[in-house]
Amino acid sequence: MIRLPPVYAITSTSLTPSRSHEDLVETFTSAGIRIVQIREKGAMPDRRLLEAAVRGQEIARSRKAILVVDDRADIARLVGCGVHLGADDLPAEQAREILGSQAPIGVSSHSLEEARSAFEAGEADYVAFGPVFSTTTKPGRPARGLDELSRVASSKTKPLVAVGGIGIGELDAVWDAGADSAAMVSALLRPRPEEAARAAVDRARRRFLPPRIWLIGFMGSGKTTVGRILARRLDRPFFDMDEEIELRSGRTVRAIFESEGEPEFRRREREYVRGAGDVPRGVFAAGGGTFVSENNRDSMLRSAAVVFLDVPFGALAERLSGKTDRPLFRGPGEARLLLEERRPFYKMAPITAPLTGRESPEEAAEHVLEMLDHRACVI
Repeated sequence: MIRLPPVYAITSTSLTPSRSHEDLVETFTSAGIRIVQIREKGAMPDRRLLEAAVRGQEIARSRKAILVVDDRADIARLVGCGVHLGADDLPAEQAREILGSQAPIGVSSHSLEEARSAFEAGEADYVAFGPVFSTTTKPGRPARGLDELSRVASSKTKPLVAVGGIGIGELDAVWDAGADSAAMVSALLRPRPEEAARAAVDRARRRFLPPRIWLIGFMGSGKTTVGRILARRLDRPFFDMDEEIELRSGRTVRAIFESEGEPEFRRREREYVRGAGDVPRGVFAAGGGTFVSENNRDSMLRSAAVVFLDVPFGALAERLSGKTDRPLFRGPGEARLLLEERRPFYKMAPITAPLTGRESPEEAAEHVLEMLDHRACVI
């Protein structure tokens, strides 16, 4: 069964005449939206629509997103993408014959009876229901409301997409009502699609990504810097393990190493990791050696999503050059050996975020969020 991302974007050149369909696919997928429908209700020539869909599919594939074309199974067949069908379009059974078994097919419904019939049909992969709220994109159709959406959701046997008049402020309500995904049109297109798409994706991430996230990796990999950005984007508290241990002990990590030795620091580290599992929500930056301990690994993996920030050694060495606050950094030669010793343990993390070390902190954080998105919702 298809698993839909929580935000489903729909393009419309009638609402944004200065933006092409492919331009909007680029904008939405760049912001992290992983399913986009090209909807053209105007008089666009078929050749131009085909060109837009071909380019849109190229962009979607590069971002591991899914593209759906509204109404046009013929265009979808030529492009190799999915199709969304309304009541007056080709029946889903015939569309499946045209598109084959792998292409996603969605169908629209506007009442509880239509939705139940669509859920029972064999060929549709998901069912859209609406309009949930009043909308200018569905003239002549009354709003069905959240209660009706909830009744539809209680009957679903396939993923359900809520559609119609949904803005950022309505997202949680439609998810609470049982929709797996919220289709957005006008709210994403006006006034600034880039900002609106990012806001919708962040709202979804705050709700659906794991409540606790550990960042692991070698010293200098950016766990603290990236972690603070993730915490801000996800509206969660941030905890730097080394800083927390220093606050509790009243001494720096280096001072603990020098006065009491590494075993005492590792004891404090284990104690902190165990306690972190009781924190309901947060982004945590681990020390460079934390994940090497089997006890720590077990605790972290049981209680949180663990992401390895995989940065090439050359970039790490540049960042660490001249640093004096790292107790185990005695030069690039020893650091390289230590990294190779720890890498097999880092690779035990369920999620690896490969970074070049040249990204901005915001770009690195977005990449981590995309990896978490992919883990949480694989299409």
